[in-house]
Formats: sequence, C-alpha cells, structure tokens
Amino acid sequence: MIKDPRSRVELRVRGDASVQERLAFLNDASTRIGSTLDLAQTCREVVDVAVPRIADASGIMVQERLITQAEFPGHPTDSGALVRRLATAVAVADPWAWDTAFPAGEVTVYPPYLPQAQAMATAKTVIVPRLDRTIVEDNARAFERPIISRLLLDCSFLVTPLIARGIVLGYVVLVREPSSDPFQETDAALAEELAARTAICIDNARLYHRERRTALTLQSSLLPTRLHRPPGLEIAHRYLPAGNLEGVGGDWFDVIPLPRDRTALVVGDVMGHGIGAAATMGQLRTATQTLATLDLDPAELLFQLDRVARRLHPDHIATCAYATYDPASGAVAVASAGHVPPVLVPAGGAPVPLPVVPGPPLGVGGERVQLCTATMPPGAMLALYTDGLVETRDRGIDVGIAVLCSLLGGPPRDLERVCDTITEVCRQVDERDDMALLLARAVGNP
Repeated sequence: MIKDPRSRVELRVRGDASVQERLAFLNDASTRIGSTLDLAQTCREVVDVAVPRIADASGIMVQERLITQAEFPGHPTDSGALVRRLATAVAVADPWAWDTAFPAGEVTVYPPYLPQAQAMATAKTVIVPRLDRTIVEDNARAFERPIISRLLLDCSFLVTPLIARGIVLGYVVLVREPSSDPFQETDAALAEELAARTAICIDNARLYHRERRTALTLQSSLLPTRLHRPPGLEIAHRYLPAGNLEGVGGDWFDVIPLPRDRTALVVGDVMGHGIGAAATMGQLRTATQTLATLDLDPAELLFQLDRVARRLHPDHIATCAYATYDPASGAVAVASAGHVPPVLVPAGGAPVPLPVVPGPPLGVGGERVQLCTATMPPGAMLALYTDGLVETRDRGIDVGIAVLCSLLGGPPRDLERVCDTITEVCRQVDERDDMALLLARAVGNP
C-alpha cells in the first residue's frame, strides 16, 4: 500500500499530541479495522491506519500456524516462530525499494538478536530511537538483502506484539525515516493500543475461519465421494461450498440403487448454516438411504423422511427433491418437499421445469406430497439442484431457473462439460450459498 509522503506533515499524530487527538486516532482505527472477518484484509486495514499517521512505513507479521491452521500458537511467546508478512504500507519517496526489502507474503523466522524476535520473546514493545549500522547490517545479513541496511540506517524503529488471550500472535512494525522525529514512549502507548485492538480482530477472524473449515470438512466428509453407477443412466455432479460461513449449510445429493435396476436421484438442502446444518444433512442423507431400501414411491418416502426430520432436529428444516427412474420403461417419478423443481431436458427438445407441486419442507409438515410423473427416453436428461444455483440477492428463482434451462439446452454435450459450464456461470454471480447439481442422462436399457 503506497501513500503520498507529503501527507505526513498534515496527518502525523505528534508526540506531544493532546489526549483528544490520540483518542480521535484510536476511534478512527476502531471503525476502520476489522470491517470483515478476512485476516489479510484486517492486516491491510491496520497498516492503512498506521501510515502516515504514526509511521512512514509499517508491516504486520502473523504466526504462520494461525494463518494455515487457524490455531493458536503452542506457546505464549516464541521468538523462533515462523511468521508471515501479511501487509505493508509506506509513505516514502521510493516505495518500490521498501517492497523489495520487505515483500508482502514472505514467510520467515527472525533471528533472536533482532528487535522483531525480541518483541515476540518478551511480549513487550521494543523501541529503537535510531537504528545504528550494526543493527541494520544484522537485518540485511539475516535476509541476504543489502538494500535493507540502506533503507533502515538511522531510522526510528518500533515493534509492538499482537497479543490475544495472553498469547503473542505476531507483531506490528512501525518505521520512521531519519527525516522524521524518532518514536517516543507516548508513541509506544498509542501503538500498543492499536495492536491490542488489532489482535482481537485477528482472533475473531481465526475463530471464524476455523469454524468455517470445520463445517466444510464435516460437510464434505458426509457427501458421496464415489456415486453408484446406475443401469441405463450417465451421471455427473458438482458441489461448490459457499464463500463464507453464513452460506455453508447442508446441501447434499445422492444416487441410490433400487430393486429391479431402478435408481433414486436425490438433492436436498438443510436450511441454516454452519456445523449444525452440516450434521443434520448427514443424518437426513443416511435416513433417505435407509428409507430407499423399503422401495417407497417418492411421495411416501418424503412423508416418512419428514417424520424422521421432526424427530432428529425440531429446529432444523430442509427441502428435498426425490426422483426414481426405471430404465426399462423410461418412467420418472418425482416428489418435492419444498424444493426447487427438477428440469427435464428431452432429447433434442427445450429444457422445461417439471410441474412438481412442492409440499411443505421436511421438518414442517405431516402432509403428504404429490407425485409427478414423466418419461425420460434415451438421450433425455434430468437436472436436480439446490436453490444456491439459481437464486441470488439480485435475481429471483424464476429468472435463475430460466438461466439454468438455457445452459442445459443445445446440442448433446459431455455431462462433465455441462456441469462445468453451469457452475462457472452461476459461481460468477454469487458465492453466498452452497451449490449442488446432479445431472442424469438416459442412455438406453441396461
């Protein structure tokens, strides 16, 4: 992040600044830092606040374990921890030289004799009023970059640790060039307050990403990794998780073998988000597979699945479309519990949503749903999907289904290619919800 060095004069918080000026700086920092739960964005916001108001250059280093594993470091302090530079900002005459010396994204370990490692080891702020030649050359040798000694010589240097729950997560580096006043104890107090607020935001981002990763891991472990290869059908599928925790829920799909070479095609969506929704999805998927062994028609199966859903989780509801296909006759039977309608693509014809009358969602009802029948001769295709594929903040379901139909139409294509096209187009529109897509094309009698 590059700032105009001339802005230092106007914006710099002076060492003799009044209490009101310092409070104004911290209040501004509080409103600008932590605007999202994205760790990198939070760090960019920190250096954006710091430069040029309290420093000519700034960088923020965070322990690599926290970034890659969303886990707290194993020790409260650790001078030898692997850290990553997540963001930098400068208000200097030659910003590209500073970027060469201190590249964002670098992962490294600072030697224990440098101020950065000392701050990590002691959990205390380190101030060097002016960096002498010995220190800057130690820095340059440690990273084999002679440019570091040229840039840092006679600079004022301040490193303050990022501490949350008594553990050092990383540190903020503040630098003032020789032409600027050196750091004072009043600057250290201001930097420590900034670091304390930053550490809270970083910890919140860590917790958010850990929960999202846990939900995604649970969800992916409950989805099928290898689908049944059904007689008379060619199958393709896609599942795309949401871009944030609020969208990670309980979308699922399945292909279940039935007696007499028939096949059940299932797509469902547990309403709600996070680990609870993913766990409910796994239970409903298992219940659906168990009920399918009874060879119930789709309407009766969803009626029984609703009873299971109400016993499992009274607070969770779900939608589900359940279809059966008989390769001997090409007959398709479909029922829906509050789910978006499957799309039938006739061989050589225009795609049309099946006229399925949706019943109440699973967990709501007690009412029997209606059965819809159709025929799927060789070459015809059936598409089942979740609402994340067709509904966005700015586009209703009807419009989204029309877009899906347009993507499903046209000359026959490889099903994997069709899946890729649909998910690429829909993923560009929105990432707030999970997306599941299941395509089945009739290929003739087994």
